[in-house]
Parts: sequence; C-alpha cells; structure tokens
Amino acid sequence: MVFVVSVAWCIHAVYVSPANSAASTLKQTTQVRTRNQLLESTLQSEMHTTGNASTLNSSTKSELFQLTGALRPGQSQPIPDAKDVQDIPVFDVSFYNERGNLISGWLAISSPHAPVIILTHGTPGDRVDMVKRAAFLFKHGYTVLLFDFQSYGKSQGVMSTLGMIESGDILAAIAFLHSYPDTIDSKIGVLGLSMGATASVLAAARSTDISALVAESCPVDATRVPGDVPNDQVRNADRQLVEEVYGVDITLARPIDVVNKLSGRTAIFFINGDNDDQTPLDGMYALYNAAGGPKQSWVVNGAGHAQSFSLDPTGYETRVDQFFDAYLG
Repeated sequence: MVFVVSVAWCIHAVYVSPANSAASTLKQTTQVRTRNQLLESTLQSEMHTTGNASTLNSSTKSELFQLTGALRPGQSQPIPDAKDVQDIPVFDVSFYNERGNLISGWLAISSPHAPVIILTHGTPGDRVDMVKRAAFLFKHGYTVLLFDFQSYGKSQGVMSTLGMIESGDILAAIAFLHSYPDTIDSKIGVLGLSMGATASVLAAARSTDISALVAESCPVDATRVPGDVPNDQVRNADRQLVEEVYGVDITLARPIDVVNKLSGRTAIFFINGDNDDQTPLDGMYALYNAAGGPKQSWVVNGAGHAQSFSLDPTGYETRVDQFFDAYLG
C-alpha cells in the first residue's frame, strides 16, 4: 500500500517542446487521474483494514477527496541513506505507532543514557527538515531522534491529520526510546516545528514522559492554518475525510485547549517570528498565556513561518540549548 502511494506521489515534471505539448498535456492529465484513483483506492483499503465503516456515498467521497489535497502532501524531498547524512552520525531505526503503521527514522547516540531530543517536522516535510537543528543539539551533547510522521517520508500511513494521529507517533517514539538500551532511562525533550509543534503539545498533554518542549511556530488551532486549510469548506472536508479514514475528529488538533495540561510537568518554550502569516504572533501569546509554568518565549524579529532558526541560527542555538540544559540536565 505504502509503495503504491509513494509511486503515485513521485511524479516529476519534465521539459516538453511545443511540438509535444498536446501529448504532454494528455499524459499529465492521465497521470493525475491515475494518481487520484490510486489514492482513493488506498483510502478504501485503509478503511477496510481498520474496520471503519463507510458512511459517505461515492459522490461525496470524490468531492472530499478533491478538497483535501493538503492532507496528502506527498514526499517533499528524497530521504537519503543514513550513511550519506553529513551533519550528524545517524543510523536507521523504526518502530510501530499505535495504529500499527511502521514509522521510519534516524537515531544518533551522543553517549549512553544522555538526554534525548525528539525532533518533529511540519507539513509538507519530513525528517530531513530537522537535520540542521538536530546537528547542533547533538554537538551540544544530546542524543537525537528524527523520524517521518505517519504518511510522510518513508513512514507508512495514508494521510496527514495535522497533528492528531501524529501525536501518537511521538508517544510511540518515546516507547521505543524507553526500550532501547542506550536510552532506556534517558530524559526526553521534544522540539516540534509547526505541525510537529501541534503534535508535540498534544502528545505532552497525554504523557508525563516529556520533560521539556520547544514549540516553534505552533498553531493555536491546526485546522485554521491558512496554508494547510484555506477556508471552512476545506476544513469541513478535512474533518469528514479524516473521520472516515481514521475515526478521529481532526478539529480537536487545538494546542490552545490542552497546553494547560503541561503545567508543572513539562517546561515549554514558544518560538515565533513576528512576520509569521501562518501562525501569527498573537497566537503564540495566546498559547503562552494559556500555558502553566515553567514556560518561556522568544520572538524572532523579521522571521516568517518556521524561519526562526534560519534567520538567527546563533540566537536559536544558544536559547534552545540553554532551555534543554535547564530542564534535562
């Protein structure tokens, strides 16, 4: 199933001369139609596998499918072999999430029993997006775990749920770390970016195992991020399709509703750019005010969505290292 979805998503554009433009258009139209048919078939297979009974007629499903493209972002970039990662000495690991999807990732051991930072990517994206952040944390002495959320990168799964099912992937990662000899008793921190921040807050609300959490460009409500969910029609379609396939309500992917549960057990550090049009600064302040202690925040001048690290890497590294040192040391 995963192979079929991966093949369907890996359709690349090619240069076409004017003489061949008509044939190319026909070919591309056929490819899109075939890809959509394969994906719809995969969704049906997932519902059959999980035992979710369909409550929607075929016409409604087709309409939903056309509106919910952001839930099927595809593979944003090739995942290199672990041996080819230059920034950090990672090796391949895998573990199952609570739905039985095989999650693919990389682990780099700084030293046995060192604290571990789990790095979680946004959408569209995968573990590769988090390598540079992982590298400075590893250099500072932390073991790091990077993985692809379900349905992203090399991990199994059908579609994104904007943090809902993905929060369970983080809990599965923690269970894996607590069973791995070199990390069995390690303290756990999480650095989540955008959707990864949503999933991290949701996971921390369900678990006492996360001692410290960096939430970068974290949405108040993941179904109100314009780049992923541009309007209420798409939001409703997302809700219906995720309910149909996964049996969960995607509109509960709201960090603002659960961040207070972290009080006294998970320190949280909010990072946001003041030029972020996807998760605006007002949202970060709302999350900060709703959270209990310990907590802190940092506003990066001029940074857009998920740009804080690239815009001020020195400030980012210093503050994040100091935060994790304070609560994982």
